Amino acid sequence: MRALSATLVLFALPAFAQDCQPAVDAAWRKGFTEGVDAVNAQLGAVTAKMQQDVQAQVNAQLSQLEERRVRELEQQLGAAQAQALAEQGPVRAEGMPQLPPLIVAPGGGVAPMLPPGMAAATGITQRPASPGDPAALPPGTTITITDPQKLPPELFRALMDYAAR
Repeated sequence: MRALSATLVLFALPAFAQDCQPAVDAAWRKGFTEGVDAVNAQLGAVTAKMQQDVQAQVNAQLSQLEERRVRELEQQLGAAQAQALAEQGPVRAEGMPQLPPLIVAPGGGVAPMLPPGMAAATGITQRPASPGDPAALPPGTTITITDPQKLPPELFRALMDYAAR
């Protein structure tokens, strides 16, 4: 009896397989599609990361190239300007007086640097250097403090003591 039932099942399998084939194909296609989608999702994330890394490298290289280009351009421009000024020589405009170079004044600000011959010919006299000790100043001396942060601490204390009297 078992042999008969096994034989009937074997004969029925091809018919059963034909009925199941569309369902098996659909399940296979569904699984394949889901697998492809999963792989594509992983590849998409990896591809995006690779693109970010490559873009960062390209940006860094472009930045270095730009810095080098600007540095070389500034050097070339500076050399060209220096050469042009050297070839030009001193410039004198007719009718324009030549001004002396400016220097930083001891008390702050800017003053002309007068050569000895020019200083003697003009009414401008150089101010004598001020003494280091405030007590050595002549009576009636006016002190203008333009930047208190530049005062030596001893002088600042002496001025504050004098002002507190």
